[in-house]
Amino acid sequence: MRTKKTFRRVMAMLMMTSLLLAACTSGGAGQTGTGESGSPDNGSNKDLVTLRVLIMETGSKWNTQQNNEVAKAIAEKIGVKIEYVEADENKFNVLLAGGDLPDLVRTNVNKYQKQLIEGDLIVPLDDMLAKSGQDITANIPTVVDYSKKNWSNGTGKLYFLPPQVQSKPGTSIAPITIGPTIRWDWYKEIGTPEIATMDDLLDVVGQIVEKHPQTEDGKKVYGVSMWQDWGLWPYTIPPIIFNESVSATSDLTASKVGGSEFISNLTDESSNFWTALDFYNKAQRRGLLDPDSLTMKNNDYMAKATAGQIVVGPATWAMGDFNAQHASEGKGYLVVPAGKLAWTGAVNPLGWQDKAYSISKTSKNPEKAMEFLNYIYSYEGARTMYNGVEGKHWKVVDGKPALTDETLALKAAGGAPYEATGLSLDRNIIGLGGDMVNPNDKMPVDLFTSEESLSKAATTLEKDFAEHYGASYSGEVFKKLIDEGKLNTFTSWMNGMTDEEIIKRNTIPGVTLDDKLKKQEAELKELAAREAAKIILSKDEQAFEANKQAALAAFKKAGADEFTAWYNSEYQRLRQAHGL
Repeated sequence: MRTKKTFRRVMAMLMMTSLLLAACTSGGAGQTGTGESGSPDNGSNKDLVTLRVLIMETGSKWNTQQNNEVAKAIAEKIGVKIEYVEADENKFNVLLAGGDLPDLVRTNVNKYQKQLIEGDLIVPLDDMLAKSGQDITANIPTVVDYSKKNWSNGTGKLYFLPPQVQSKPGTSIAPITIGPTIRWDWYKEIGTPEIATMDDLLDVVGQIVEKHPQTEDGKKVYGVSMWQDWGLWPYTIPPIIFNESVSATSDLTASKVGGSEFISNLTDESSNFWTALDFYNKAQRRGLLDPDSLTMKNNDYMAKATAGQIVVGPATWAMGDFNAQHASEGKGYLVVPAGKLAWTGAVNPLGWQDKAYSISKTSKNPEKAMEFLNYIYSYEGARTMYNGVEGKHWKVVDGKPALTDETLALKAAGGAPYEATGLSLDRNIIGLGGDMVNPNDKMPVDLFTSEESLSKAATTLEKDFAEHYGASYSGEVFKKLIDEGKLNTFTSWMNGMTDEEIIKRNTIPGVTLDDKLKKQEAELKELAAREAAKIILSKDEQAFEANKQAALAAFKKAGADEFTAWYNSEYQRLRQAHGL
């Protein structure tokens, strides 16, 4: 027995080492440990510490822009360089099993807190917070208190801090990044027909593919595609704006935006999951589905999007570098009005809980990691990460910070030069939401959110889109539809609530699964992915219905309804304990 256990441990370590090496082959991630790397503007790397961040995402841009100006500003201010270690869910779990983790771990706190804390993989932050977390303590006290109570696995200690903390909605609408993301010049060419349903969306895609079966350089154009290394993401996210139904802490359940009753994504035929399967099957039968959709990974999808081979995607950031490469031509992908909901952002008094930061026990520089966390929750740090360097990208004029004309012009030009600045390159790395107001100057930390800036900084593509709908910037197109009652937002349900009530209703503890339920969830998700492939490939409506009924029976047999019933009862218990 001892020999078998030793063998398993050795194999786990070998797997972990291979994955770590693989994760470090792109961008600037050339090191396998924390050490001195990179350089601030003066060329000295004497005191610069590299902090490596494990993220459960692939295809991020941070590593490809290691020398951006925001990164240099961070290096000069706190002496650190950030490198991402990208992982899909399987790789992430292997790394956790190995135990030797990068300095920081960014993960779903409701899903992984028990494993990370009980496995002794991360450290409590309380002592370091007292020493070097003054901005965290001052600026996000609600999050700190909540984290100790609800994300500590019962220890009462501080382990997790999520990014994008924002307690109030903003007053303007920045360019929307999630929703039907279409090659704008092609959509405009066919007359921008209304997209009220996913069937409408498919008709739009069909018209475009008929006119443009190939890209300008002769590559085949696919109407619809997806990737398979983000779990059930391609089945639960794209239909949100049509169904107004969102998941919370499990992909298996969903509720109406702002609601408190959850349905099963797998057994309720009105769910996002079944809406997506119907859409993909119809696309497949019409010859509009990329045949690689059921095997492709995110990076491969992004490469096809960069080549302009996909007509519609789920988000602007999912369309690779096409916009950057064609910025001067005014060609590109953007989110168009559709369905019932505009993804304008949300009120997040607790931040983005699925991307919470923690410091690993194996970090060689935990104090520096804490300094970095404090920086991203400071008004100075957030202002820099959104807007760049004071004196260069923005200046204080008559006591108010304002972006320079040069910065606004750079943003308006878009493309690689703007991305190279690092401004708002990855919002997951910024602790404060862009609409958080800096009390020192009464301005949002993200200066790009003012209507004047949004108009001046609009790219050629965004201007053309806005002018088509009679607006001055792209967000105003959606603002008009929202004001007219034609679209809801993620905050519409909060209209009329007091600030205190908004915070209360957005700080209900998330449902946390125990090991048994996590295992059942994983098995159901694997079953869902297998059944989805069969259903999508159904040759006609009769086959689709037969495969659908077989899948529904399989989901029910595997306990999907019991899982949802437990989830609902647990959420109601948490609501009552929270005073609701």
